[in-house]
Amino acid sequence: MKLRLKHKTGYGVLSIADQCLYFMFGTFFLFFLTVVAGINPVIAGIIASFGAIWDAVSALWVGHLSDNCTSEKGKRKPFIFYSAIPATIITVLIFTKVDFTPALKILYYLIVTLLFWTAFSMFFIPVLAWGAELTGDYDERTVLRGFAYAGNTLGMAVGSVLPAIFVDYFRQKGNSVAVSWQLSACVVGAAVVGALWGGLFLLKDKKEKTESAKNIGETKYENYIKSDKNIFSKIKKMLCSAGEIIKIPSLTFLLAGSILYLGANTVFLADRMYYYTFNMGLTPKEISRLMLLEPFAGIIFLPLILLSSKVLDRRMQFISGMLICGISMIFLRFTGVNTFGEAGFMLIVFGLGAVCYWQLMPAMVYDVCRLDILKNGKERQGSIVSLQVFSESASEALGLIILGVILNFSGFDGEAGAQSAKALRRISDGFTLIPGILMILSAYSGYKYPITKKIYVEIERELANKRQGKLIDTEKFKHL
Repeated sequence: MKLRLKHKTGYGVLSIADQCLYFMFGTFFLFFLTVVAGINPVIAGIIASFGAIWDAVSALWVGHLSDNCTSEKGKRKPFIFYSAIPATIITVLIFTKVDFTPALKILYYLIVTLLFWTAFSMFFIPVLAWGAELTGDYDERTVLRGFAYAGNTLGMAVGSVLPAIFVDYFRQKGNSVAVSWQLSACVVGAAVVGALWGGLFLLKDKKEKTESAKNIGETKYENYIKSDKNIFSKIKKMLCSAGEIIKIPSLTFLLAGSILYLGANTVFLADRMYYYTFNMGLTPKEISRLMLLEPFAGIIFLPLILLSSKVLDRRMQFISGMLICGISMIFLRFTGVNTFGEAGFMLIVFGLGAVCYWQLMPAMVYDVCRLDILKNGKERQGSIVSLQVFSESASEALGLIILGVILNFSGFDGEAGAQSAKALRRISDGFTLIPGILMILSAYSGYKYPITKKIYVEIERELANKRQGKLIDTEKFKHL
């Protein structure tokens, strides 16, 4: 099904919001905790990782809830609308410096971090799941993800570039460093509200259509919200559903690829502020100008991804992008990233990996959603994408802990103007070598993923046959 330009644009606008918060948290939160709030790097890494773990748990719950939501407004829209304001308020709170005792300070940042990821899941999972429902056409999904990535690119610029610019601006207006960070978070939060509500406005006439299991010859998937008020029973059903989904081999390979890429992404994003500040000695203005190149890389590579989709399917595009990016980053570890130009080239190379992941991975997960309908007769887009987010969050948690441990044992001192040679080497490893290795491993996971465009067409053909009441042979899809 082809989508109207208005609806594709609306989905792209929605996709601005998650990258605003994801990149602001990923790029600046660990730096804020260690340099502004004065928290030990290991403790800061643990706080951030607990947030990622909680995001994994809340993602599963939100996905299951939205799959079974019975609101007359739809399954996804209410979650997106009502989470906008809480997400903004909590973003400001996590970038607020508090003058508490050390123990209370740690507790404060832990609590607001958990709240931050809860609010994030409340809109991100429904937005991601909605993309699987807007169209079932293989090529149109690639185009839709193109609009989404265009929104992601703008959100990336807001989340990774604007905070440093506004911190510098508010400091020049006479505010302290701490207050400047708080005000910058307000700006990003306002952008999130505008993106979520603006996207919903453009999609307001787009009703959420579903292809129920009943329509394809299976028993109706029960609405547990109406039939069962017991919270423990709901959790059991959620876990049983997740257990059934995780047994789909195709999804297993995608989850492995997600874990490996997001591990690379997490370490790189959190490490680069340290690298730019201490290894290269860049000023906040120089860092802001440098980070503008990453969204620019998205503008360059997104059209190339869309054009190459006429020749390569999503699987081959993903493998190629991850390999090029991973090999380049390892190469740069040994040649060095010392000048502004070299750092810019590094960001553009990293941008290729980001485009391939954020553009292609959700679309491949949507393909698994169609496979699930065929094999299991259930519509569980929210649960499937939340399982992907679960794996990503677990990877982010591990990445943040690893970086915090590396910084701590390398002798990093957040209050020092200069770092030891050992600390600088470990920062360099986190900036290049570690992400590069993980991306190459992610490419291998993509290689093991079996759903090509040809196989997807067969899945859609069998779904059409099933809707018509014809007998189908699901054995040929068993290995998928």
